[in-house]
Amino acid sequence: MSIFSSGFARKTLGLMTAATFILVLIAILSIWMVVRTQESAKSVASDREVRIAATVILTALLNAETAQRGFLLTGKEEYLAPLASAESGLPGYLSTLRKATRSVHENDANITRLQELTSIKMRELTRTIDLQREGRHADALMIVNAGEGRTAMDEARNVLGQIIATAESRVGTSLGAMEADARQLAWVTGIGGLSIILFSLMALHFVKENTAGLVAARQKVMELNTGLEDRVAERTTSLTRANEEIQRFAYIVSHDLRAPLVNIMGFTSELDVSTTALKTYFDADEPTEEQTLAAKRAAAEEIPEAVYFIRASTTKMDALIGAILKLSREGRRELKRERVDLDTLFAASAANLQHQLDTANATIEIPQELPSVVGDRLALEQVFGNILENAVKYLAKDRPGLIEVAGEESGGRVKIRIKDNGRGIEEKDLERVFELFRRAGTQDRPGEGVGLAHVRALVRRMGGDVTVTSTFGHETTFEVDLPKKSRIKEPHVESL
Repeated sequence: MSIFSSGFARKTLGLMTAATFILVLIAILSIWMVVRTQESAKSVASDREVRIAATVILTALLNAETAQRGFLLTGKEEYLAPLASAESGLPGYLSTLRKATRSVHENDANITRLQELTSIKMRELTRTIDLQREGRHADALMIVNAGEGRTAMDEARNVLGQIIATAESRVGTSLGAMEADARQLAWVTGIGGLSIILFSLMALHFVKENTAGLVAARQKVMELNTGLEDRVAERTTSLTRANEEIQRFAYIVSHDLRAPLVNIMGFTSELDVSTTALKTYFDADEPTEEQTLAAKRAAAEEIPEAVYFIRASTTKMDALIGAILKLSREGRRELKRERVDLDTLFAASAANLQHQLDTANATIEIPQELPSVVGDRLALEQVFGNILENAVKYLAKDRPGLIEVAGEESGGRVKIRIKDNGRGIEEKDLERVFELFRRAGTQDRPGEGVGLAHVRALVRRMGGDVTVTSTFGHETTFEVDLPKKSRIKEPHVESL
Protein backbone atom coordinates (compact mmCIF):
# COMPACT_ATOMS: atom_id res chain seq x y z
CA MET A 1 0.00 0.00 0.00
CA SER A 2 2.74 2.49 0.85
CA ILE A 3 4.48 1.85 -2.50
CA PHE A 4 1.20 2.36 -4.34
CA SER A 5 0.36 5.54 -2.41
CA SER A 6 3.78 7.10 -2.86
CA GLY A 7 3.72 6.30 -6.60
CA PHE A 8 0.27 7.85 -6.90
CA ALA A 9 1.43 10.93 -5.00
CA ARG A 10 4.44 11.34 -7.30
CA LYS A 11 2.22 11.03 -10.37
CA THR A 12 -0.25 13.55 -8.98
CA LEU A 13 2.42 16.06 -7.96
CA GLY A 14 4.13 15.63 -11.32
CA LEU A 15 0.84 16.26 -13.12
CA MET A 16 0.11 19.31 -10.95
CA THR A 17 3.61 20.71 -11.54
CA ALA A 18 3.38 20.20 -15.30
CA ALA A 19 -0.11 21.72 -15.49
CA THR A 20 0.96 24.70 -13.38
CA PHE A 21 4.05 25.29 -15.54
CA ILE A 22 2.01 25.18 -18.76
CA LEU A 23 -0.63 27.54 -17.36
CA VAL A 24 1.96 30.02 -16.07
CA LEU A 25 3.70 29.96 -19.47
CA ILE A 26 0.39 30.53 -21.28
CA ALA A 27 -0.51 33.38 -18.92
CA ILE A 28 2.86 35.08 -19.48
CA LEU A 29 2.64 34.69 -23.26
CA SER A 30 -0.97 35.92 -23.30
CA ILE A 31 -0.18 39.02 -21.25
CA TRP A 32 2.88 39.77 -23.42
CA MET A 33 0.89 39.52 -26.66
CA VAL A 34 -2.02 41.55 -25.25
CA VAL A 35 0.41 44.33 -24.30
CA ARG A 36 1.88 44.22 -27.82
CA THR A 37 -1.62 44.46 -29.31
CA GLN A 38 -2.37 47.49 -27.13
CA GLU A 39 0.82 49.18 -28.28
CA SER A 40 -0.02 48.49 -31.93
CA ALA A 41 -3.55 49.87 -31.46
CA LYS A 42 -2.13 53.05 -29.90
CA SER A 43 0.31 53.37 -32.80
CA VAL A 44 -2.56 53.06 -35.32
CA ALA A 45 -4.55 55.74 -33.53
CA SER A 46 -1.54 58.10 -33.32
CA ASP A 47 -0.60 57.69 -37.00
CA ARG A 48 -4.20 58.22 -38.01
CA GLU A 49 -4.22 61.52 -36.11
CA VAL A 50 -1.03 62.54 -37.97
CA ARG A 51 -2.55 61.68 -41.32
CA ILE A 52 -5.79 63.55 -40.61
CA ALA A 53 -3.95 66.64 -39.32
CA ALA A 54 -1.63 66.74 -42.36
CA THR A 55 -4.55 66.28 -44.76
CA VAL A 56 -6.50 69.12 -43.10
CA ILE A 57 -3.51 71.50 -43.48
CA LEU A 58 -3.01 70.55 -47.15
CA THR A 59 -6.72 71.01 -47.87
CA ALA A 60 -6.74 74.41 -46.15
CA LEU A 61 -3.75 75.63 -48.21
CA LEU A 62 -5.28 74.41 -51.48
CA ASN A 63 -8.62 76.04 -50.65
CA ALA A 64 -6.87 79.32 -49.79
CA GLU A 65 -4.95 79.25 -53.09
CA THR A 66 -8.18 78.58 -55.00
CA ALA A 67 -9.86 81.51 -53.20
CA GLN A 68 -6.99 83.78 -54.28
CA ARG A 69 -7.37 82.83 -57.93
CA GLY A 70 -11.12 83.35 -57.84
CA PHE A 71 -10.82 86.81 -56.30
CA LEU A 72 -8.07 87.93 -58.68
CA LEU A 73 -10.15 86.82 -61.66
CA THR A 74 -13.53 88.19 -60.57
CA GLY A 75 -12.87 90.71 -57.79
CA LYS A 76 -15.81 89.24 -55.84
CA GLU A 77 -15.39 89.07 -52.07
CA GLU A 78 -17.42 85.88 -51.67
CA TYR A 79 -14.52 83.92 -53.14
CA LEU A 80 -12.39 84.79 -50.09
CA ALA A 81 -14.32 82.72 -47.50
CA PRO A 82 -11.95 79.68 -47.74
CA LEU A 83 -8.95 82.01 -47.40
CA ALA A 84 -10.35 83.53 -44.21
CA SER A 85 -11.09 80.06 -42.86
CA ALA A 86 -7.54 78.89 -43.60
CA GLU A 87 -6.01 82.05 -42.12
CA SER A 88 -7.84 81.55 -38.82
CA GLY A 89 -7.53 77.76 -38.67
CA LEU A 90 -3.95 77.07 -39.82
CA PRO A 91 -2.21 77.93 -36.50
CA GLY A 92 -4.44 75.45 -34.68
CA TYR A 93 -4.03 72.80 -37.40
CA LEU A 94 -0.24 73.14 -37.25
CA SER A 95 -0.28 72.90 -33.44
CA THR A 96 -2.40 69.74 -33.64
CA LEU A 97 -0.02 68.24 -36.20
CA ARG A 98 3.02 69.01 -34.03
CA LYS A 99 1.44 67.30 -30.99
CA ALA A 100 0.39 64.28 -33.07
CA THR A 101 3.80 63.84 -34.69
CA ARG A 102 5.60 63.96 -31.34
CA SER A 103 3.73 60.82 -30.23
CA VAL A 104 5.11 58.92 -33.25
CA HIS A 105 8.60 60.52 -33.13
CA GLU A 106 8.20 62.34 -36.45
CA ASN A 107 11.06 64.73 -37.35
CA ASP A 108 10.20 67.99 -35.61
CA ALA A 109 12.27 69.93 -38.18
CA ASN A 110 9.70 69.03 -40.85
CA ILE A 111 6.94 70.68 -38.81
CA THR A 112 9.06 73.80 -38.21
CA ARG A 113 9.78 74.06 -41.93
CA LEU A 114 6.09 73.54 -42.70
CA GLN A 115 5.18 76.48 -40.45
CA GLU A 116 7.66 78.67 -42.34
CA LEU A 117 6.24 77.59 -45.70
CA THR A 118 2.64 78.20 -44.68
CA SER A 119 3.61 81.65 -43.39
CA ILE A 120 5.30 82.50 -46.73
CA LYS A 121 2.28 81.27 -48.70
CA MET A 122 -0.27 83.07 -46.52
CA ARG A 123 1.73 86.35 -46.74
CA GLU A 124 1.79 86.05 -50.55
CA LEU A 125 -1.97 85.38 -50.63
CA THR A 126 -2.80 88.24 -48.25
CA ARG A 127 -0.56 90.69 -50.15
CA THR A 128 -2.11 89.93 -53.55
CA ILE A 129 -5.62 90.25 -52.13
CA ASP A 130 -4.80 93.63 -50.60
CA LEU A 131 -3.34 94.90 -53.94
CA GLN A 132 -6.42 93.67 -55.80
CA ARG A 133 -8.67 95.55 -53.41
CA GLU A 134 -6.61 98.72 -54.01
CA GLY A 135 -7.16 98.34 -57.76
CA ARG A 136 -3.53 97.34 -58.44
CA HIS A 137 -4.35 94.18 -60.33
CA ALA A 138 -1.11 94.20 -62.35
CA ASP A 139 1.00 94.41 -59.17
CA ALA A 140 -0.91 91.51 -57.67
CA LEU A 141 -0.29 89.38 -60.76
CA MET A 142 3.39 90.34 -60.66
CA ILE A 143 3.69 88.91 -57.14
CA VAL A 144 1.92 85.74 -58.21
CA ASN A 145 4.14 85.37 -61.28
CA ALA A 146 7.26 85.91 -59.18
CA GLY A 147 6.75 82.33 -58.01
CA GLU A 148 7.70 82.65 -54.33
CA GLY A 149 4.26 81.52 -53.20
CA ARG A 150 4.14 78.70 -55.74
CA THR A 151 7.56 77.45 -54.62
CA ALA A 152 6.50 77.52 -50.95
CA MET A 153 3.26 75.73 -51.83
CA ASP A 154 5.07 73.01 -53.78
CA GLU A 155 7.53 72.40 -50.94
CA ALA A 156 4.72 72.39 -48.35
CA ARG A 157 2.83 69.86 -50.46
CA ASN A 158 5.94 67.66 -50.60
CA VAL A 159 6.51 67.86 -46.82
CA LEU A 160 2.85 67.05 -46.09
CA GLY A 161 2.91 64.25 -48.63
CA GLN A 162 5.91 62.67 -46.94
CA ILE A 163 4.25 62.93 -43.52
CA ILE A 164 1.02 61.36 -44.82
CA ALA A 165 2.88 58.58 -46.66
CA THR A 166 4.98 57.77 -43.57
CA ALA A 167 1.87 57.68 -41.35
CA GLU A 168 0.05 55.38 -43.77
CA SER A 169 3.07 53.07 -43.91
CA ARG A 170 3.21 52.88 -40.10
CA VAL A 171 -0.54 52.19 -39.95
CA GLY A 172 -0.09 49.24 -42.32
CA THR A 173 2.83 47.91 -40.30
CA SER A 174 0.91 48.24 -36.99
CA LEU A 175 -2.18 46.53 -38.40
CA GLY A 176 0.00 43.70 -39.68
CA ALA A 177 1.58 43.34 -36.23
CA MET A 178 -1.88 43.28 -34.59
CA GLU A 179 -3.03 40.54 -36.95
CA ALA A 180 0.11 38.50 -36.27
CA ASP A 181 -0.28 38.93 -32.50
CA ALA A 182 -3.95 37.92 -32.68
CA ARG A 183 -3.06 34.77 -34.60
CA GLN A 184 -0.28 33.92 -32.16
CA LEU A 185 -2.57 34.47 -29.18
CA ALA A 186 -5.17 32.21 -30.77
CA TRP A 187 -2.51 29.50 -31.20
CA VAL A 188 -1.31 29.90 -27.62
CA THR A 189 -4.80 29.68 -26.15
CA GLY A 190 -5.67 26.76 -28.42
CA ILE A 191 -2.58 24.83 -27.38
CA GLY A 192 -3.32 25.73 -23.77
CA GLY A 193 -6.88 24.41 -24.07
CA LEU A 194 -5.65 21.14 -25.57
CA SER A 195 -3.04 20.87 -22.79
CA ILE A 196 -5.72 21.30 -20.12
CA ILE A 197 -7.88 18.61 -21.75
CA LEU A 198 -4.86 16.29 -21.86
CA PHE A 199 -4.05 16.92 -18.19
CA SER A 200 -7.72 16.33 -17.31
CA LEU A 201 -7.71 12.97 -19.10
CA MET A 202 -4.48 12.00 -17.35
CA ALA A 203 -5.90 13.03 -13.98
CA LEU A 204 -9.05 10.99 -14.57
CA HIS A 205 -6.88 8.04 -15.59
CA PHE A 206 -4.89 8.31 -12.36
CA VAL A 207 -8.14 8.53 -10.38
CA LYS A 208 -9.45 5.41 -12.11
CA GLU A 209 -6.23 3.52 -11.40
CA ASN A 210 -6.24 4.72 -7.79
CA THR A 211 -9.87 3.71 -7.26
CA ALA A 212 -9.24 0.25 -8.67
CA GLY A 213 -6.19 -0.09 -6.43
CA LEU A 214 -8.14 0.99 -3.36
CA VAL A 215 -10.85 -1.62 -3.97
CA ALA A 216 -8.26 -4.37 -4.46
CA ALA A 217 -6.28 -3.30 -1.39
CA ARG A 218 -9.35 -3.26 0.85
CA GLN A 219 -10.42 -6.73 -0.28
CA LYS A 220 -6.94 -8.11 0.30
CA VAL A 221 -6.72 -6.65 3.82
CA MET A 222 -10.14 -8.09 4.74
CA GLU A 223 -9.06 -11.55 3.48
CA LEU A 224 -5.72 -11.51 5.31
CA ASN A 225 -6.91 -10.25 8.68
CA THR A 226 -10.61 -9.89 9.45
CA GLY A 227 -9.69 -8.80 12.96
CA LEU A 228 -8.36 -5.50 11.68
CA GLU A 229 -11.72 -4.28 10.30
CA ASP A 230 -11.56 -1.01 12.19
CA ARG A 231 -8.10 -0.22 10.88
CA VAL A 232 -9.12 -1.12 7.34
CA ALA A 233 -12.23 1.08 7.63
CA GLU A 234 -10.16 4.01 8.84
CA ARG A 235 -7.59 3.59 6.09
CA THR A 236 -10.31 3.22 3.46
CA THR A 237 -12.00 6.39 4.68
CA SER A 238 -8.72 8.30 4.44
CA LEU A 239 -7.98 7.00 0.98
CA THR A 240 -11.54 7.72 -0.15
CA ARG A 241 -11.12 11.29 1.04
CA ALA A 242 -7.86 11.48 -0.87
CA ASN A 243 -9.62 10.15 -3.96
CA GLU A 244 -12.33 12.80 -3.59
CA GLU A 245 -9.67 15.49 -3.29
CA ILE A 246 -7.97 14.18 -6.45
CA GLN A 247 -11.32 14.22 -8.28
CA ARG A 248 -11.81 17.84 -7.21
CA PHE A 249 -8.33 18.62 -8.48
CA ALA A 250 -9.23 17.03 -11.84
CA TYR A 251 -12.35 19.20 -11.92
CA ILE A 252 -10.29 22.32 -11.19
CA VAL A 253 -7.84 21.52 -13.99
CA SER A 254 -10.63 20.76 -16.50
CA HIS A 255 -13.02 23.57 -15.52
CA ASP A 256 -11.83 26.34 -13.20
CA LEU A 257 -8.45 26.76 -14.88
CA ARG A 258 -9.83 26.14 -18.37
CA ALA A 259 -12.62 28.72 -18.05
CA PRO A 260 -10.28 31.78 -18.26
CA LEU A 261 -8.57 30.21 -21.28
CA VAL A 262 -11.92 29.81 -23.04
CA ASN A 263 -12.65 33.46 -22.24
CA ILE A 264 -9.30 34.52 -23.70
CA MET A 265 -9.92 32.49 -26.86
CA GLY A 266 -13.32 34.10 -27.34
CA PHE A 267 -12.05 37.64 -26.99
CA THR A 268 -9.07 36.82 -29.20
CA SER A 269 -11.61 36.13 -31.94
CA GLU A 270 -13.19 39.50 -31.15
CA LEU A 271 -9.77 41.13 -31.56
CA ASP A 272 -9.36 39.42 -34.91
CA VAL A 273 -12.73 40.75 -36.13
CA SER A 274 -11.92 44.27 -34.87
CA THR A 275 -8.50 44.39 -36.54
CA THR A 276 -10.11 43.22 -39.78
CA ALA A 277 -12.56 46.15 -39.56
CA LEU A 278 -9.68 48.59 -38.99
CA LYS A 279 -7.67 47.13 -41.88
CA THR A 280 -10.68 47.39 -44.21
CA TYR A 281 -11.11 51.04 -43.24
CA PHE A 282 -7.50 52.04 -43.73
CA ASP A 283 -7.10 50.06 -46.97
CA ALA A 284 -10.09 51.81 -48.57
CA ASP A 285 -9.26 54.91 -50.65
CA GLU A 286 -12.61 56.40 -49.73
CA PRO A 287 -14.10 54.45 -46.79
CA THR A 288 -17.88 54.09 -46.75
CA GLU A 289 -19.87 55.35 -43.79
CA GLU A 290 -20.42 51.75 -42.69
CA GLN A 291 -16.67 51.01 -42.79
CA THR A 292 -15.94 54.21 -40.87
CA LEU A 293 -18.49 53.37 -38.16
CA ALA A 294 -17.16 49.80 -37.90
CA ALA A 295 -13.56 51.08 -37.55
CA LYS A 296 -14.55 53.63 -34.89
CA ARG A 297 -16.50 51.01 -32.96
CA ALA A 298 -13.57 48.59 -33.14
CA ALA A 299 -11.01 51.18 -31.95
CA ALA A 300 -13.18 52.82 -29.29
CA GLU A 301 -15.21 49.90 -27.94
CA GLU A 302 -14.46 46.40 -29.15
CA ILE A 303 -10.63 46.29 -28.87
CA PRO A 304 -10.52 47.95 -25.37
CA GLU A 305 -13.32 45.64 -24.20
CA ALA A 306 -11.55 42.52 -25.49
CA VAL A 307 -8.24 43.59 -23.94
CA TYR A 308 -9.99 44.27 -20.60
CA PHE A 309 -11.61 40.82 -20.46
CA ILE A 310 -8.42 39.04 -21.58
CA ARG A 311 -6.48 40.82 -18.84
CA ALA A 312 -9.18 39.92 -16.26
CA SER A 313 -9.00 36.26 -17.34
CA THR A 314 -5.21 36.10 -17.06
CA THR A 315 -5.41 37.73 -13.61
CA LYS A 316 -7.93 35.07 -12.54
CA MET A 317 -5.63 32.33 -13.89
CA ASP A 318 -2.71 33.77 -11.94
CA ALA A 319 -4.75 33.80 -8.70
CA LEU A 320 -5.86 30.17 -9.17
CA ILE A 321 -2.34 29.01 -10.01
CA GLY A 322 -0.98 30.81 -6.93
CA ALA A 323 -3.57 29.10 -4.72
CA ILE A 324 -2.67 25.66 -6.15
CA LEU A 325 1.04 26.27 -5.56
CA LYS A 326 0.36 27.38 -1.99
CA LEU A 327 -1.67 24.24 -1.23
CA SER A 328 1.02 22.08 -2.85
CA ARG A 329 3.77 23.62 -0.69
CA GLU A 330 1.73 23.29 2.50
CA GLY A 331 0.83 19.69 1.69
CA ARG A 332 4.49 18.71 1.44
CA ARG A 333 5.47 20.33 4.75
CA GLU A 334 6.42 17.87 7.47
CA LEU A 335 4.20 18.28 10.55
CA LYS A 336 5.84 18.21 13.99
CA ARG A 337 4.36 17.08 17.31
CA GLU A 338 4.62 19.32 20.37
CA ARG A 339 2.38 20.31 23.29
CA VAL A 340 0.27 23.35 22.45
CA ASP A 341 -1.74 25.37 24.99
CA LEU A 342 -4.90 26.31 23.10
CA ASP A 343 -5.83 29.20 25.41
CA THR A 344 -2.48 30.87 24.61
CA LEU A 345 -2.91 30.12 20.92
CA PHE A 346 -6.43 31.64 20.81
CA ALA A 347 -5.29 34.72 22.74
CA ALA A 348 -2.55 35.35 20.17
CA SER A 349 -4.96 34.81 17.26
CA ALA A 350 -7.47 37.25 18.78
CA ALA A 351 -4.73 39.85 19.26
CA ASN A 352 -3.78 39.52 15.59
CA LEU A 353 -7.41 40.24 14.64
CA GLN A 354 -7.89 43.18 16.99
CA HIS A 355 -8.01 45.80 14.22
CA GLN A 356 -10.64 43.84 12.27
CA LEU A 357 -12.62 43.33 15.49
CA ASP A 358 -12.61 47.06 16.27
CA THR A 359 -13.65 47.89 12.72
CA ALA A 360 -16.52 45.38 12.81
CA ASN A 361 -17.61 46.38 16.37
CA ALA A 362 -17.08 42.78 17.50
CA THR A 363 -15.59 40.88 20.45
CA ILE A 364 -14.15 37.39 20.97
CA GLU A 365 -14.92 35.55 24.23
CA ILE A 366 -12.25 32.98 25.13
CA PRO A 367 -12.57 30.84 28.30
CA GLN A 368 -9.79 31.08 30.84
CA GLU A 369 -8.74 27.44 30.44
CA LEU A 370 -8.87 25.45 27.24
CA PRO A 371 -7.52 21.89 26.85
CA SER A 372 -4.00 21.43 25.55
CA VAL A 373 -3.18 19.11 22.66
CA VAL A 374 -0.11 17.48 21.14
CA GLY A 375 0.12 18.46 17.48
CA ASP A 376 1.77 20.72 14.94
CA ARG A 377 1.75 24.29 16.33
CA LEU A 378 1.84 26.04 12.94
CA ALA A 379 -0.98 23.87 11.60
CA LEU A 380 -3.14 24.58 14.66
CA GLU A 381 -2.47 28.33 14.34
CA GLN A 382 -3.53 28.19 10.70
CA VAL A 383 -6.66 26.16 11.47
CA PHE A 384 -8.06 28.29 14.29
CA GLY A 385 -6.73 31.57 12.89
CA ASN A 386 -8.54 30.92 9.61
CA ILE A 387 -11.83 30.01 11.31
CA LEU A 388 -11.69 33.13 13.53
CA GLU A 389 -10.81 35.36 10.57
CA ASN A 390 -13.78 33.97 8.60
CA ALA A 391 -16.06 34.55 11.58
CA VAL A 392 -15.01 38.22 11.75
CA LYS A 393 -15.23 38.62 7.98
CA TYR A 394 -18.82 37.36 7.72
CA LEU A 395 -20.40 39.03 10.74
CA ALA A 396 -23.82 40.65 10.26
CA LYS A 397 -23.83 44.42 9.84
CA ASP A 398 -27.08 45.04 11.75
CA ARG A 399 -25.85 43.94 15.20
CA PRO A 400 -22.65 43.92 17.30
CA GLY A 401 -20.49 40.93 16.50
CA LEU A 402 -19.89 38.20 19.10
CA ILE A 403 -17.57 35.21 18.66
CA GLU A 404 -17.55 32.59 21.42
CA VAL A 405 -14.87 29.90 21.87
CA ALA A 406 -15.56 26.77 23.93
CA GLY A 407 -13.66 23.52 24.45
CA GLU A 408 -14.03 20.12 26.08
CA GLU A 409 -11.88 17.01 26.51
CA SER A 410 -13.29 13.49 26.54
CA GLY A 411 -12.07 9.97 25.70
CA GLY A 412 -8.64 11.07 24.52
CA ARG A 413 -10.08 13.67 22.16
CA VAL A 414 -10.47 17.44 22.29
CA LYS A 415 -13.39 19.32 20.74
CA ILE A 416 -13.16 23.07 20.12
CA ARG A 417 -16.29 25.01 19.11
CA ILE A 418 -16.17 28.49 17.58
CA LYS A 419 -19.60 30.13 17.40
CA ASP A 420 -20.45 33.50 15.87
CA ASN A 421 -23.67 35.53 15.49
CA GLY A 422 -22.95 36.41 11.85
CA ARG A 423 -24.90 36.03 8.65
CA GLY A 424 -24.94 32.21 8.75
CA ILE A 425 -24.68 29.61 5.99
CA GLU A 426 -27.53 28.03 4.06
CA GLU A 427 -27.97 24.29 4.67
CA LYS A 428 -27.16 23.38 1.05
CA ASP A 429 -23.78 25.13 1.39
CA LEU A 430 -22.59 23.57 4.66
CA GLU A 431 -20.26 21.10 2.91
CA ARG A 432 -19.55 23.38 -0.03
CA VAL A 433 -17.57 25.79 2.17
CA PHE A 434 -14.88 23.11 2.63
CA GLU A 435 -14.43 22.51 -1.10
CA LEU A 436 -11.42 23.96 -2.90
CA PHE A 437 -12.16 27.25 -4.74
CA ARG A 438 -15.83 27.07 -3.70
CA ARG A 439 -17.50 29.83 -1.69
CA ALA A 440 -21.03 30.07 -0.33
CA GLY A 441 -23.48 32.93 0.02
CA THR A 442 -23.10 36.52 -1.18
CA GLN A 443 -19.61 37.12 -2.63
CA ASP A 444 -18.98 40.54 -1.09
CA ARG A 445 -15.72 39.68 0.66
CA PRO A 446 -12.30 39.05 -0.93
CA GLY A 447 -11.02 35.48 -1.13
CA GLU A 448 -10.31 32.52 -3.43
CA GLY A 449 -12.18 29.77 -1.53
CA VAL A 450 -8.98 28.11 -0.28
CA GLY A 451 -8.94 28.75 3.50
CA LEU A 452 -11.49 26.23 4.81
CA ALA A 453 -10.38 23.55 2.36
CA HIS A 454 -6.87 23.97 3.78
CA VAL A 455 -8.27 23.90 7.35
CA ARG A 456 -10.02 20.55 6.78
CA ALA A 457 -6.93 19.06 5.12
CA LEU A 458 -4.70 20.09 8.04
CA VAL A 459 -7.13 18.81 10.70
CA ARG A 460 -7.45 15.45 8.96
CA ARG A 461 -3.66 15.13 8.66
CA MET A 462 -3.56 15.45 12.46
CA GLY A 463 -6.14 12.63 12.81
CA GLY A 464 -9.20 14.83 13.38
CA ASP A 465 -12.09 16.39 11.50
CA VAL A 466 -13.92 19.71 11.26
CA THR A 467 -17.68 20.21 10.78
CA VAL A 468 -20.03 23.17 10.67
CA THR A 469 -23.63 23.82 11.68
CA SER A 470 -25.52 27.02 11.04
CA THR A 471 -28.84 28.83 11.25
CA PHE A 472 -28.98 31.02 8.18
CA GLY A 473 -29.15 34.69 9.09
CA HIS A 474 -28.39 34.12 12.79
CA GLU A 475 -25.30 32.08 13.72
CA THR A 476 -22.63 29.60 12.66
CA THR A 477 -20.65 27.06 14.71
CA PHE A 478 -17.46 25.33 13.60
CA GLU A 479 -16.44 22.24 15.61
CA VAL A 480 -12.86 20.96 15.40
CA ASP A 481 -12.44 17.40 16.72
CA LEU A 482 -8.78 16.52 17.44
CA PRO A 483 -7.04 13.64 19.20
CA LYS A 484 -5.42 14.68 22.47
CA LYS A 485 -2.19 13.45 20.93
CA SER A 486 -2.27 13.87 17.17
CA ARG A 487 -1.19 11.05 14.88
CA ILE A 488 0.48 12.94 12.05
CA LYS A 489 -0.58 11.40 8.71
CA GLU A 490 1.52 11.29 5.55
CA PRO A 491 0.90 14.35 3.39
CA HIS A 492 -0.21 12.33 0.35
CA VAL A 493 -3.48 11.43 2.07
CA GLU A 494 -4.97 14.90 2.51
CA SER A 495 -2.58 17.44 1.00
CA LEU A 496 -4.16 18.08 -2.40
